[in-house]
Amino acid sequence: MIDRNNSTEMDLGGTHFKANARTYLAEWAKKPPFYVFNNGPPQVIVGRYADVQEMFRDAIRFSSEVPLGEGYEQFDRFIGSKPITQMEGEAHARLRRLMMPAFSGRRIEQIEERVRRIIDGMLDEIERDGPAFDAMGQYAARLIVGVLLTAMLNLDDLQKKILMDYQEVQPLLTSMKAGQPHPPEVLAAHARMREVVEHVIADRRRNPQSDFLGDLVQARDEGDRLNDVELFDQIFGIFGALATTPRTVSGAFHAIYSHPEQARQLVQDPGLLPDAIEECLRFAGNGYFTFPRIATCDTDLGGTKVLKGMILRPSPQAANYDPTVFENPLTFDIHRKPQRIMTFGTGPHHCIGHVLGRKTLLLALGMFMARFPEARLADPDFVPEYGGATGELRTKSLPMLSH
Repeated sequence: MIDRNNSTEMDLGGTHFKANARTYLAEWAKKPPFYVFNNGPPQVIVGRYADVQEMFRDAIRFSSEVPLGEGYEQFDRFIGSKPITQMEGEAHARLRRLMMPAFSGRRIEQIEERVRRIIDGMLDEIERDGPAFDAMGQYAARLIVGVLLTAMLNLDDLQKKILMDYQEVQPLLTSMKAGQPHPPEVLAAHARMREVVEHVIADRRRNPQSDFLGDLVQARDEGDRLNDVELFDQIFGIFGALATTPRTVSGAFHAIYSHPEQARQLVQDPGLLPDAIEECLRFAGNGYFTFPRIATCDTDLGGTKVLKGMILRPSPQAANYDPTVFENPLTFDIHRKPQRIMTFGTGPHHCIGHVLGRKTLLLALGMFMARFPEARLADPDFVPEYGGATGELRTKSLPMLSH
């Protein structure tokens, strides 16, 4: 039996929670794992740095292979597909070996010039239509289309729209209750997305290209290769991961421009940007949960009993607020030089795309600040409103002035 004194009822995806997320996460960072009742059986919330780290590194007790079916609907964000983030053991290691070349520094360098041209085009539009603009809608949110779906995946306009349509309805999955059927609009969007991905795979097989998708289709490791089901599942999962980019960029913009003196320092000395980006990733990552884990046995984590079959919800963002690891964690400081941030995880599931994520953020921030050195928030006291799925902090808008 669980300790009812260490449990609470909480809508983890509700408006109230998201509006006060930083307060909640800072509390989680200082307390042992605890139980939450949220649309079903108790879930174990894990926020302290050491506890999150232990769970990430121990795939034997805490597996990312969450079952499908009744009771687990809200965790099936890919509707039966099995991306690398939800695999363990040799199957996970094998796919990681095959996929690593697509995420190599060499591949990212090859697309950098194209990414720069696309970002320049976005900045041209902001300059032409300004000075008022929405840093989320007109910049951060467009990065996934312009930079990632165009420069990385080489998709056409219709294909990009279909993938973005799925992103818009996917949050409905994370609020599902046990036994509830998938919403019809999600199934329809998923079917259209499946057609796109299957078409792209077939096209890359017929017409090999030297790009990200081409790398996956042509991946080999001593004769081993990804089959079509694996390719579909990984491309589907990668798109879900790429969708974190707008949240990360908008979070970084709000963090920096809420601290005008630090923004001025970055304009004056762009050499500070790499450290500033690490602080942005620590302070305002892309959300408050990463992929769930399931306990494979009765065990203990941080002094809290965890029963076999229980879902655990690790919060890397809460871990980044742990005061035993990061002094004054709710203070944003571009000079902090934070080490071992949990934003990209650790252990066998350390994010395969962390180099791409950091590079995209560096280009998005660096090029913007070089173009608009006097940019600022339209309202210095602006407080964002958040939408998106449970676990996400998707900024609805971020009004700014370019000069």
